[in-house]
Amino acid sequence: MRTVYIRQVYMGTVGDMKNLEEHYSEMAEKGWLIDKIGLFTHRYRAVEPCRKRFFVDFLPQITAFDYPENEDAQDYRMICEASGWYFLTANKQFHVFCADAENIVPVPIHTDNSIHAKIYLKACRKYELPWFLYTILMLWFVFRNIGTQALLSNIRLFAIIGSFFFSIGFIWTMGIVIRWYIRTRKAAKSNLPMPIVNRQLARIRKTSFAIGSMLCLVSLIIGVTLEVIGGMPATLIFIIFIPLVGFGVGLWIRRQIDTKRRTRAGNVGLTVAVFIVMIVVIIGGMVFTIMNMRFSLSSDSLDNRPVLTLSDVGVTTSPNHSNTLVRGTIAVPVDYEHWESGAGGSVKTQVYRSVSKSLTQWLFEQLSKDFMRQFTRIVDELDYANDSITVLSSDEAAFWGAEKGIAFNYSNNNAIELLLLNGRSILWLSAKCASMDLDTVRLAVIKLWVDLETHT
Repeated sequence: MRTVYIRQVYMGTVGDMKNLEEHYSEMAEKGWLIDKIGLFTHRYRAVEPCRKRFFVDFLPQITAFDYPENEDAQDYRMICEASGWYFLTANKQFHVFCADAENIVPVPIHTDNSIHAKIYLKACRKYELPWFLYTILMLWFVFRNIGTQALLSNIRLFAIIGSFFFSIGFIWTMGIVIRWYIRTRKAAKSNLPMPIVNRQLARIRKTSFAIGSMLCLVSLIIGVTLEVIGGMPATLIFIIFIPLVGFGVGLWIRRQIDTKRRTRAGNVGLTVAVFIVMIVVIIGGMVFTIMNMRFSLSSDSLDNRPVLTLSDVGVTTSPNHSNTLVRGTIAVPVDYEHWESGAGGSVKTQVYRSVSKSLTQWLFEQLSKDFMRQFTRIVDELDYANDSITVLSSDEAAFWGAEKGIAFNYSNNNAIELLLLNGRSILWLSAKCASMDLDTVRLAVIKLWVDLETHT
């Protein structure tokens, strides 16, 4: 007869482990006996409904680099079985035993509350708290500088959205773990039983954490998919490929440790050797990618996208060089950049058009900070004291057909930088010409606004 299994997602903490004893008992009464413990899932095997007692415990001697069926584990299981507990399954340190509820209560394995609490505290310090620290650093990396790329990159945008969903359950879980750890330390000092974690609240917390993690994963998949559809650069593909390779290598190493009997030192040596090889391969791949990367920015033709041209600023000669870079996200579907340069001057046009005015306003504020940083450095560090950055008044912005704007005026009057906002569109314009006429440039910019509304 074919064995039937069901799986449950489990994202509990060290403090939640003792509640599993009651949960496993309830599942056994429903006809499901715990059969296998994974990293985030528990597998149950269909059995006749029965009443069982369960005992969940940690074996701190086993580390991530130990063969799970080593002598320490075997000796520990023999001690538990001699006490009346039947071994069911384990995942590294985490062990599950059971006994028939109708029989005599098995001998307790832990009779000293302080020692029992210290085992759980050690497991928390060794595996849970470092993971929290690593996750906090990752979230800080995502949220530390929510600038223009938050809207101009699908991957960054969906990484922020996903991280927000993940943070809800993560912050709650981290708070519970820290509180439980402090209470358990006090219990260990006073030789009292470990504090009990509320099962109902824990169920809600674990569910929210699992849903947030799933939404985070879905968000990342959506972001990568949209980036691929939009023409993901080779360098970005390589950057995304690195953690996937690391994940695959990690699974391979764990399989090697779990299926082949080696000493702890041997498994550590294997892990270090594989890690070094992976780093060498990644660095080599990065060097190869950079050496063979096309440094041209061209990604799409200009088509009918409106831009400033050299002729718009009074340069009659044809451009010697020109390039177009077309991007776009679901938040800012119109995002392209074009530049031309020749013997008589150069022009550059960056166009952003978002889906709403509020997003455009936020993006303009972020771009304004970038604008100010860039040209303040030019004034301060390059000692261009006579050049100036001007936040345009409403009348000065209207001169360029805009609602708001910032300008960088070169003292020799042969170049200008403009960041302009009008409706849902933003223009970042650069123009340089030996005999540039601002009225000519102004007319070209106003025409650009009109063409932008017409074509987008």
